[in-house]
Amino acid sequence: MSVWFHADDLGALALLAQLIAPGAEPPPDVRDLERAAADSPWMLATLHAVATTASLRSAAIGVNVHHSTLQDRLTHAEALLGWPVRTPRGRLRLHLALTLRHLARGGA
Repeated sequence: MSVWFHADDLGALALLAQLIAPGAEPPPDVRDLERAAADSPWMLATLHAVATTASLRSAAIGVNVHHSTLQDRLTHAEALLGWPVRTPRGRLRLHLALTLRHLARGGA
């Protein structure tokens, strides 16, 4: 899944982008995300849907699973990540981790 960002669309995230040096060790949340992604083939798509949709039901529809399946996946994801993704703060943290991961990979 490729997601493209334009510098003008990043706003304050552009400041974070400047801190990501090519080849540098990724931030802890990005490392957590990479470990979780390595565990399950559905992980990144599911977490991306949760971070970018208005509700968990919308996220479930986006990844073509029943909402209870999504809840099970999120329980598993939270155990691997070590932090919640279903709270407002957790969703923000998830969105930032996904964005930083994208930026650390050179936008690929």
